[in-house]
Amino acid sequence: MVAARLLAVDLLAPTAESTDQAPLVPRSHLEALADAGLCGLAGPPDHGGKAASPGVTRPVYEALAGACGVTFFVWVQHHAPVRLLASSANTAVRERWLPELCRGSVLGGVAFAYLRRPGPAAVVARRAPGGWTVDGEAPFVTSWGLARLFAVAAVVEDGGGEDGGGEAMFFLLDAEAPGPSVEATPPLRLAAMGASSTVRLRFDGLFVPEAEVLRTIDLGRWRARDRAATSHPHPAPFGLTSTALALLTARAEATGQTAAGRCARDLAAELEECRTRCYALSDEGRDDDTHLDALVEARAWGLDLAMRSAQALVAATGGGAMALDHPAQRLLREAAFWSIQAQSTSLRAATLSRASSVTAGSWVRRNPRSP
Repeated sequence: MVAARLLAVDLLAPTAESTDQAPLVPRSHLEALADAGLCGLAGPPDHGGKAASPGVTRPVYEALAGACGVTFFVWVQHHAPVRLLASSANTAVRERWLPELCRGSVLGGVAFAYLRRPGPAAVVARRAPGGWTVDGEAPFVTSWGLARLFAVAAVVEDGGGEDGGGEAMFFLLDAEAPGPSVEATPPLRLAAMGASSTVRLRFDGLFVPEAEVLRTIDLGRWRARDRAATSHPHPAPFGLTSTALALLTARAEATGQTAAGRCARDLAAELEECRTRCYALSDEGRDDDTHLDALVEARAWGLDLAMRSAQALVAATGGGAMALDHPAQRLLREAAFWSIQAQSTSLRAATLSRASSVTAGSWVRRNPRSP
């Protein structure tokens, strides 16, 4: 945690605005995170990882996300292939790549969020002699040109599955030698996280040897696990909120804006309440529907709080907040990004419900005589 805070204060935060506008996150940022031992947080100790508990990872996530959202986002994606490899029965692939990923000498990325979507599969795998062929398009693949090793998922054609819902096959793609059957678009123009080098990745008959497959899993089971994982509140919006409120407090003190100071204090108190509630719910460890619903509501609260805190900073700053070298506009755009990152149907509904109730509640408080 000390290393993360030092990097956040000394390296990431001072360059956050320039990084936000850069074509790519500087490799020096990612190398510094690796040198600090932060690329192996999720990895097993026998492969150089730390197997860090939530009590360790949460403040690290908050510190890094609050300092530079796009550097954090590229870095945090790296941990997904680390976890997949750590749990894979493919010993040869695990031994080949896991130590390098934990050291950070190889950066990881992912392409499987589209598995959450209903309807026709975006990426399909078909059995072939000695392995699989993969076709389709992954619509958002982050870190192309930065990461080397991507964990990719494809829905198995006629895969059956326990409930007839099909299976998903996960494999590793080495971006240093993708071959002619893999084509990346130019980086997408995004309102936030532009330096993440997010592309659309097209597969046209990509052959995946059986030896490169990490696992196949029932798609319904994966979606149930993913729903549980994405229901948990994410620490990143708390880091953003902390940064926005620190800047709002400093602005209030420098300009004598009493309303801004009062707003900062109120939101800081809400942040403590929200963070405590969210992490307590996460630590309960239950996965029944009632608990997942409570987690989603708590996650939506954290997202809403981040948006309101960033908006308060913009309002207190005034026109200067719109300059690309000012952190206020960046934090507001990043808060919007976290509202849709790993978004599920239930999280969308909870976010919209909270936005509606907050708006209505604010109107009633301002207009107590209104019907």
